[in-house]
Amino acid sequence: MEININFDDMNWMALGPELTVIFTALAVLLLGLKKECDTNRFLSMVALAGTAAALVFSLALWSDAPTAGNGASPGMFSNALIHDRFAQTFNIIFLIMSLFAFFGSVRYPLADNRNKAEYFALVLLAVSGMMFLAKSGTLITAFISLEIFSIALYILCGFSAKHGTGREGPADGAQLSWECLASQESTVKYLLTGAFASAILVYGMALIYAGTGTTEIRTIGTLMQENPYMKNTLVFIGMGLMFSGMAFKVSLVPFHSWTPDVYQGAPTPITGFMSVATKAAAFALIARVFFTALPDIQKVWMPILFGASALTMLVGNTAAIFQDNVKRMLAYSGVAHAGYLLIGIVANSEDGVASILFYLGAYLFMNVGAFAVLFILEGEGQDGASINRFKGLAKRNPLLAAAMTLFMLSLAGFPPTAGFFGKLFLFVAAIKAGYVLITIFAVIASVISVYFYLRVIVMMYFHESEEEPAPAVSPGMGALVGVSSLAIVAIGLFPSGFMQIALNSLPF
Repeated sequence: MEININFDDMNWMALGPELTVIFTALAVLLLGLKKECDTNRFLSMVALAGTAAALVFSLALWSDAPTAGNGASPGMFSNALIHDRFAQTFNIIFLIMSLFAFFGSVRYPLADNRNKAEYFALVLLAVSGMMFLAKSGTLITAFISLEIFSIALYILCGFSAKHGTGREGPADGAQLSWECLASQESTVKYLLTGAFASAILVYGMALIYAGTGTTEIRTIGTLMQENPYMKNTLVFIGMGLMFSGMAFKVSLVPFHSWTPDVYQGAPTPITGFMSVATKAAAFALIARVFFTALPDIQKVWMPILFGASALTMLVGNTAAIFQDNVKRMLAYSGVAHAGYLLIGIVANSEDGVASILFYLGAYLFMNVGAFAVLFILEGEGQDGASINRFKGLAKRNPLLAAAMTLFMLSLAGFPPTAGFFGKLFLFVAAIKAGYVLITIFAVIASVISVYFYLRVIVMMYFHESEEEPAPAVSPGMGALVGVSSLAIVAIGLFPSGFMQIALNSLPF
């Protein structure tokens, strides 16, 4: 048997950001072996340096990357990976989100924790898996990439970093704090449900391969156009199973039940990181599959996605009303926002996919800002993230309260914030495609969400604090809050320019 390897399309330069992140993760692990280097400050600085280098690399590659309009070939490594602006845009989102986990090192892990290096290395490896997922050109590379970042997140959710030392076992349960127990519970729930979702996903991929004879995403789309026999029962069943697996990753109803428990129990920096990064990674794959591979059978999958989107928006926003824990509230909020994002897939147009990119960019700054403020105010115990922590914040720290107000208004979709234009572009794309009904559902869901977002603002400005001291703001978290606030204002003031960037980043 002769194996022919095509060396001409091995574009190692295009993998620069991913390789930078991986080498940084390995460097962190090695440096952690040396006692003088095994500190949060040093390891976080190394991780930040590698992330910054990868971010610069991605920004440099974006302008020269192939696009759907310039005719350049995006395939590399025998089409196992795709190098285009779409992938580089998601790289930027993943890398920015990782900053939250690194700046959270002011409290996570503890000084006596044995696993400090592993914490930073796992975050970097999760980012690398997400970056490869956005670049995936075949279903095989997509599954491997998805498992890389999923396994890293399973461990990070159970990382007893706040009160543990990394040496706890089952026999120590009675002595463990609530945070440690909740963290262990979250990782078990995430692991078990994630394992079932992965099994369903890979079974769906296998059926699509059986029905088409290929795992290449772009080739599947070409075969669908040219050969009507490719539109067969195996492909339809595989598509449904594959969507179910991806729906778990983005917390679509009815695959969302793990989200509030995992978000509440996981360390807050990991929760903030997951809240956007996992959704962005999964939507990168969803967009490639449905926009590139399966657009010709839209009549089959559109009703499924339509129903999932409408249910997710309504259930997520309704459930968030009853939450007193802000982490759980933001978890259900994230469920609802996944429903909004799915509207762009339902529209199945260039405007729809571009709107997803725009919305994810805006959601990135809205959510990282909100979780940063929560991280600053968070206390000990089961009520550490209670909404009561926000009482009287306007008097204790007016700037922090103003920033949180901006994040809440943007998440609710008030003009002229970035969140308003994100929803507007999605709704317009759906209306252009003829889906007025889903836009009506989205508007109703947005109105429902106003209640729990404004509730946080009311707590800050119209309730007195119970002798709470002024919150201590670390330089890293202060920078995240400030940059996120400026980004939301900038996107809200110049939405057309950012939307044009999104239109220039459409996938192949």
